[in-house]
Amino acid sequence: MKIKFFIINLLISFLLLTSNAFSKALPPGSGIGDVPANVLILLDRSGSMSARMVSGAGVYYPASVTTDASGDFYVAQWGTRGIKKFTYATNLVDMSYGTSGSFRGATTNGVVCNLRFPTNIRLHSGKLYVADYYDGSLFKFDISTGACDWKKSFSYPRNLAINGNIMYASHRGGLYTHNLSTDTTVNCSTNVGSVGSSYSMTVDSSGSNLYFYTYRNLHRHQITGDCPSTSRTSRIYWKNLRYVIGMEAHPSDDSILYFTSFFGHNIKKVTMNAARTGYSTTSSVGRRGSKSSSASKVYMYYPYDLTLDTNNNRLIVADRSKSSVQFFDLNLGFIKELGGSLGTRMSGAHEAIQAIVSDPALKAGVNYGFGWWSSQWRGGKIWYKDWNTKKDQGNPCTRNNCLKVKIDEHGASKTHRHVKSVSPSGGTDAAIWARMAHQYYKSSESPVDTSSKCQNSYILVIGDGGWINHSKALGIVSNLYTKDKIKTFTVAYGGGIGSGGISNFRKMAQAGGTNDVIIADTTASLKTQLKAAISQIIAAKLSFTAPAISATVEKGGDLYQAQFEYKQNKEWTGTLTRTAIDGQGNVIVDDSGNWSAREKLPNPDARNIWTVLDTTDYKPSYNNFVRANASEINGMFERLGNEVAGYHSKTSTNDPANTTRCSGKTKPGSADIADGNADDINGLIDFIRGKDYFDYDSDCDLTEMRTTTMDRTKYEGDQATEETKKAVIRAYLGDIYHSEMVVVGNPDAETAFVGSNQEAYWRHINNYESWKNDIKRDKVIYVGANDGMLHAFYADGTKGGQEIWGFVPPFIGGVMPTMVNANLNRTKSLGYGGSNAIYGVDGSPVVHDMFFQKPGTNGKNWYTILMVPYGRGGAGFSVLDVTNPLQPEHLYSIYNDYILKKVHFVDHNGNFDEWEYLATHYGLASFDEAIRAKDNAEDSNTSQTCNNSGTTQCFKGKVWTLPIKDLKAKDLRIMVDQQPYTGFSVSSNSTGHTVITFSDEMTYYGFDIGATDETKGSSDVSVEILSTSKATGVLNKPEYDYSRLADTWSAPRIMRLPNDGPNDQNVQDDIYVAVMGGGYAAVTPGIGSNLTIVNLEKSGEVHKVIDIEDIPGNGITNSVPGSPVVITPDTARGVNFKGALVYTSDLEGKITKFNLTNMTHEPAAASLGQTGTTGNQINLYDSTTLFTAGSNSTNQRYMFHSMDATIGGSTNKLWLYAGTGNYERIANKSAGVENLMLGINDPWYPQYKEMNSPTKADDLSQCVNTSNNTSGSFSCPNVTNSRGWYIPLDYFKKVTAEPTVASGLVYFPIYKPTTSVNQCSLGQAFICAVDDECGTNVSSRLGKNTRNINANEKCRYVGEGVLSRIVAFAGKLFANIAGQSTDLSKKDLVQIDGSTGDVSTYRNSWRMNY
Repeated sequence: MKIKFFIINLLISFLLLTSNAFSKALPPGSGIGDVPANVLILLDRSGSMSARMVSGAGVYYPASVTTDASGDFYVAQWGTRGIKKFTYATNLVDMSYGTSGSFRGATTNGVVCNLRFPTNIRLHSGKLYVADYYDGSLFKFDISTGACDWKKSFSYPRNLAINGNIMYASHRGGLYTHNLSTDTTVNCSTNVGSVGSSYSMTVDSSGSNLYFYTYRNLHRHQITGDCPSTSRTSRIYWKNLRYVIGMEAHPSDDSILYFTSFFGHNIKKVTMNAARTGYSTTSSVGRRGSKSSSASKVYMYYPYDLTLDTNNNRLIVADRSKSSVQFFDLNLGFIKELGGSLGTRMSGAHEAIQAIVSDPALKAGVNYGFGWWSSQWRGGKIWYKDWNTKKDQGNPCTRNNCLKVKIDEHGASKTHRHVKSVSPSGGTDAAIWARMAHQYYKSSESPVDTSSKCQNSYILVIGDGGWINHSKALGIVSNLYTKDKIKTFTVAYGGGIGSGGISNFRKMAQAGGTNDVIIADTTASLKTQLKAAISQIIAAKLSFTAPAISATVEKGGDLYQAQFEYKQNKEWTGTLTRTAIDGQGNVIVDDSGNWSAREKLPNPDARNIWTVLDTTDYKPSYNNFVRANASEINGMFERLGNEVAGYHSKTSTNDPANTTRCSGKTKPGSADIADGNADDINGLIDFIRGKDYFDYDSDCDLTEMRTTTMDRTKYEGDQATEETKKAVIRAYLGDIYHSEMVVVGNPDAETAFVGSNQEAYWRHINNYESWKNDIKRDKVIYVGANDGMLHAFYADGTKGGQEIWGFVPPFIGGVMPTMVNANLNRTKSLGYGGSNAIYGVDGSPVVHDMFFQKPGTNGKNWYTILMVPYGRGGAGFSVLDVTNPLQPEHLYSIYNDYILKKVHFVDHNGNFDEWEYLATHYGLASFDEAIRAKDNAEDSNTSQTCNNSGTTQCFKGKVWTLPIKDLKAKDLRIMVDQQPYTGFSVSSNSTGHTVITFSDEMTYYGFDIGATDETKGSSDVSVEILSTSKATGVLNKPEYDYSRLADTWSAPRIMRLPNDGPNDQNVQDDIYVAVMGGGYAAVTPGIGSNLTIVNLEKSGEVHKVIDIEDIPGNGITNSVPGSPVVITPDTARGVNFKGALVYTSDLEGKITKFNLTNMTHEPAAASLGQTGTTGNQINLYDSTTLFTAGSNSTNQRYMFHSMDATIGGSTNKLWLYAGTGNYERIANKSAGVENLMLGINDPWYPQYKEMNSPTKADDLSQCVNTSNNTSGSFSCPNVTNSRGWYIPLDYFKKVTAEPTVASGLVYFPIYKPTTSVNQCSLGQAFICAVDDECGTNVSSRLGKNTRNINANEKCRYVGEGVLSRIVAFAGKLFANIAGQSTDLSKKDLVQIDGSTGDVSTYRNSWRMNY
């Protein structure tokens, strides 16, 4: 399947040479096939889902730790997870060690040395010594080669202690002594007291004494020669110190020992008396908890081993149950920590599912449903009968099995809300989930539209163990696929599934029509793999042309075009072209200066691709995104909680079977294939650079350049030649989809001013003219692409079209692992190899010349600054200095991970930081009492009685403690059994943590109660912290509290802000800020509904977040995805303020006005038409609701798109133009959907006046419905009494992009969904022309509709599909269309004659004037 996409960005050379040109965010859209896929997520809630997990570069239950001479350290993980090596300076896994950074043993010369349970490891002179408890062996490995030098068998070896060249090893039979210098056994007695039952062991620094610990006893055996005495020399009894798993001696003071206290959750420093028969002093650090440690508070959770780094005088603790490694100095001062417990399998599943349903890029193409399953009781076979509308859940719905969320457009938000309430309980019965899915999909409530063949439906089942009733489930799944084409994905999750279980998952997937089982051992892998699966689902749906977009043209110059080609299950390939255009809009196709960037791309290895890494600088080569830096780059890949999945593997032991397809082949790159993901990390780096690691042509040559064949007939029309119709071209420039390019040449901003309020005045007094005359640079195009890079291209001359460099923003690197989809590793017969197409750098860059003190410099100077938001790539942005385009500098990048609740930051020196903030949703498992019950269950020697004592494996009571401080009752929303619960009170305990007292007893089982009785089970409790709580946000670094920033669709607007507020006349202390909408949050409440102001002079600190008051009860999760309208003295005439008036539109259909000026008072008039001098005082950052369209989830009047604005020629008022429509469901024809074209005036412009709250704001009742005014015979709305005009759209029509103002008219692109019962059919595209002040529909001036089917339409029919934003140029209208236009010579481009209203020089788009 190969469909062309054609994005036209029409940019004027003379306009865009100015360094203050704004890139405009391109509108979203859709076309044929815009029928969402159905995905039913069914989550295993069996008891084994309570097992603890680890993610990414962390460690899994560290049992022991050792260090080398450089301070890098090795961690032995619990069970068969192997040994990892970490670089101390970066905390990153050394991916070159072992296989993909994990060493699990070796077979050398026929000797099998596989690690089963390494309980103790020590490194000495380049050799790693391992005591493997369950293998019953001591191993000696070469640390460089991994070879096994020898293996010695013992009964349950446990501890190792090395002093000098002598190693002591304890085992159940006693003590073994070995000379490491001669590599021989030392003839010492094995019968050394009770060492065989010891928990830990060490030798003091002088080699005089061997110490070991048994239950509450420290034993000392004096060493003579190399042999400890057989009888105990002394003993110290500690009543309160039961278990010491780790012990080390001070490197120079024989009287000091260090212990880890397993049940005390701390590390102790003990000074013994001279006789070593007791201790004189002791100190300790640590308290029980799984929080991150700091210098002020150290948390441990059943710490295990302890080792001493003698080269750096550091103590290293293997904190087992916290899954962390902690570092201390010799006085127990905290240094740092790696890892940390990331919860259970269930909490990991919660995180991963919330991540996919809240991802706007995924939500747009999918309707989700959600349920849970485990085991049955009393042999039931009906798991979905009908829908319980009162409880809004399937019937039946039990604790163990329930279809909780039905599949529809609201399923994502409901799943996001409910998933965290699912807690582990019960067994694992595959027949239950299969029957539940089958019964639902075949019911009267089924979401399947049998008339729409392009719709796809899926089951996505997540399980963590071998299930029962496999054959029954297999038959049901096979039947659903063969008869109903409903496919099933199976996800084997958690790493605890045996080969037989994996085989069953694989068979189920194949019976369900998907390629193979998805294996996700970790939380990070689950999140990555689920995103891969949903992306694959969306790709199967997307069999249509995406929108083509045009920017504005005023006169001749350069026409820059972004073209891209869509291929299913592959990266979309793009290019950038330059074509000459004259002042009449004629394209000069044979101009000698025309070029195509794709044809000029360097070979993959010759490209300059750079990023920000922990230690490796991007200067001077601007090419550090290479294999040589794979370990650091993988740290970037994993920074957002994703991980690179295995795509190619040598064997299928831990990966799907299809991943071995190229193993053993003689093609280039095939020899590098290995198990694990080290080869895939290198391969992903190669792929980004342009190589075919994902084997798109299925020839197993993994290092060849990616190429494709592109038929350019569609968008070149008659200009296409035989050579270009089927041209083989380079295919590794990603698609430029929503990012609009900006062209930067020599500085040329305006310095002529009429008042000191203008930025032009600021430039004048700071010698901008002198600076710009000194700057000589090539004209460069900057644009973001969904290959994950911001690209820089030469714009003209002989070098025109050459790529200068590609910049990978360090946090976009964290999205790149989601490209990998092992299910797409296929032969030609099955569809070729493939990958997921992602959103990368999808936002539009802006540039601005700024006079400020750049980070890392002294004093102020002029610089050209580029800011690029990530758009649909994520909630963040990067800021670069591009004063010299050949030597750009990264200043800072910021990213809000609103799934993991972290704000990430990296500065100009490459220093990374992250700050956590509170999650907003908690289940009962997060409470202290539940954690204690779980811990008691892990100890397995306590009662299973349910009471409130805190000493048993089940807690039952009314009083529960949430380990979060400063919460009040007003901060919380509580649900019990999925229903609102108000019977609770809130107080604080002695530590300040929140104590919630329920009016009913709640129960949490820390142990698996099995499937014996469904009347038992943990209470279904969900606690939400409201966004209004002061306990939320980044509390420890408030200047970077971006916790409310959503995906940055909005293009920033850079301006100078009078930060001293009212009557601030001092231009010297004004600051440069970027003003942007809060972004698009999809289903996550509390973020995106704001105006975000970024301080560009303080490394991107949050200057202000102005929350927008949302309207309750409308069913909308509000966001501000569109770019703001920013009116400054430089962009509007006749204003006398400093700063800007800002206007935003949002999903709730509101228009909000913000005061970012130095104005002091409102106008005095109480109503329009009155006069006065001053009114109420106003303040900087005030906001008011100008208008509301009455939007709700039924009429779906969502304002996804930006507004346009102009000054009315007759009214002299500021008019704002907006259109409504559901961007994500462009073809939706649900009852009640009604959208609008709107023209709203601000009666108080250019002043600020408080208008109303959202619930009391002016609405349609204060506007005139001009839908029947098509001749201009009606009077224009009286702006004294009216807020403006509106035109309702019939038959579910939607506005598909922002309006365009030109010459007194407003042009709206309109989409009418298909009238066919087959929803996969293309709808129709119309252009509506409306008088900007009167609201008269004058579309008849655009020409008559010729087709009978459109004879009664009031707007001009222009083709089938979705229109882009309309461009007015030279009396004509241009728009690209995702379908087919009525102009057969240019099928994807609409070209019609425009019209003219009452013309004045200012009655054009505000953007044009800017």
